[in-house]
Amino acid sequence: LRQTTATVPGSQLADRGLLPSNALLIDAGVPDYDFSFGLTPYVNVPAAYEYSGSVASPADAFLYGDRAGSGIVTLEPFGGDSAVATGGGDTILRLESGSASTGVVAGTYSNDTESRQRADARWTVPLSDAQTLSFSGGSAQDRAYGDPTSTLAENFSFATAAFDDAQPSVDLHAAFVADRGGYLATSGGLPVGDVWSDAQYSAGLRTQGPVFGFLDLASRLSTGIYDASAYLQPRIAGTLDQNRIDAGVEASGKNYDVGAGVGFFGLGFTGGWGGGSTPADGHLATPSLSVKLFPNSKWSADLEASGSFTLPTLWEEYAFSDNYGAFVYNRNALYSANVSYTDDSRLRVSVESASQRVRGYTDGLVTSSGASLAWQIAPAISLRAWTMYVADTTAPPIGPTLYPTGTPSNVNALWLTYDNGPGLRIDAIYRRDLLDREPFEHVDASVSGPVANHLRWYAGVEDRQRTTYLDVGFRFR
Repeated sequence: LRQTTATVPGSQLADRGLLPSNALLIDAGVPDYDFSFGLTPYVNVPAAYEYSGSVASPADAFLYGDRAGSGIVTLEPFGGDSAVATGGGDTILRLESGSASTGVVAGTYSNDTESRQRADARWTVPLSDAQTLSFSGGSAQDRAYGDPTSTLAENFSFATAAFDDAQPSVDLHAAFVADRGGYLATSGGLPVGDVWSDAQYSAGLRTQGPVFGFLDLASRLSTGIYDASAYLQPRIAGTLDQNRIDAGVEASGKNYDVGAGVGFFGLGFTGGWGGGSTPADGHLATPSLSVKLFPNSKWSADLEASGSFTLPTLWEEYAFSDNYGAFVYNRNALYSANVSYTDDSRLRVSVESASQRVRGYTDGLVTSSGASLAWQIAPAISLRAWTMYVADTTAPPIGPTLYPTGTPSNVNALWLTYDNGPGLRIDAIYRRDLLDREPFEHVDASVSGPVANHLRWYAGVEDRQRTTYLDVGFRFR
């Protein structure tokens, strides 16, 4: 996590610190990123709103394309009826209701520096025993007002429709996604803002069995406008076409899982400023190989080799004469390994190492190494600990970049938990994060206990950007 006090572009999240950019966010099945300027997508997510989340490595980048070279963060707001209500340093309210075929979730989050609201809905229609048609949509907004001289207002909305036909031998699927977002920021009373929208069509198939293949086709059209004319910069408008064909095969055995795939991309910018339009296009291929070995129940190893790419934002493509109209992007080659050991009882230890070579708009090498430990000290007491060191030598050879580069980082955490099941739970976490590229050490803690069936009281303290927040309230699930 690259935290920052800067309003724009905001804090970014990347898998193992790879690449000087944010990971691709897939929220409720929708790729969410600002094609115009690269503002962080996380400002539209209220606290305690998402039900689950996971991070996939850039080895899956060939399935997505742009931005996935920093990893893929997948968030899911639905997970069953639940509610959260807390007050104190933060005011948080989350409500969810639904069934297996329908669902609605809504949430709000505010404190003395910002306010976020969001709502999502989903509906699944069974057409037959094998076929389903599903729809979903959502809308979110954020307003930051902590600094009287700097404000930010952002919004993001989306709608999806998907069809799935799960036959015994092959699974067919098709989907359509439309979204629109934008922001307006002010600094010293001067405004800057952008707006973007996307329309994406995709279809594919996947065979069934221990050895299966897959094939996907997708087309994504992004349009955007960036306006910083108050700072005597040009107004920029343009489009980005991304067409993708990916194919691969996966196989599973008693002691291994192997996957190999490749994505082929046709990419094209059109846009500029001053009434003119300068096109730029290119074609890319991104291969991927992933091998998971588990020779016995105690040892396992994950080995990955993959390629990915990161396209410039509309601002990076057209705002500066050094690369105006040129198709300048990052090509990334990743090699990584992870080895884990468990005693099948109370201990799990993992060590990892990754190396990512970056060439193009930025150039250099990013290396990551780390270790993690999970130890059940006693039936009700557990300890999780991890450390990671990232060395980043990348630097932009031409033009500016939105993301700080060349800064090594060392992050650590110790997480101690007491949990006696339905009774009391206590968590204490020491963290060494980064804030504005400098070390940020703090201790967070929370405690919860039962009130009635499915209802628990909660109290927590968290240090964010050198401000401590105390929250108390209730959770129902």
